[in-house]
Amino acid sequence: MSPRLAAVPSLPEGINYVFSEDDLDRLRRAQLAAALLAALSSEAVSYVDVPHDSIAAVAEYIAQDIHGVLNNAQRIGPAPSTTRGPVPD
Repeated sequence: MSPRLAAVPSLPEGINYVFSEDDLDRLRRAQLAAALLAALSSEAVSYVDVPHDSIAAVAEYIAQDIHGVLNNAQRIGPAPSTTRGPVPD
């Protein structure tokens, strides 16, 4: 994995996020690319002689697009609470 993808942001649970229509398209393209990789059997890959570099390039494309979508996500819910228990007055 490339160093720039090592720190993939994670979105806290219980918070709502929105993203642009462009980012939705990026997610759809990433999903299609992942489905293509999943559909390739090892026999098919060796039969058509798909180089490993090509498969790795598609995987990196997917990772970069998802990383970009997560970075662009805008929180629309409340910030997560850092305290537990009742909120002081």
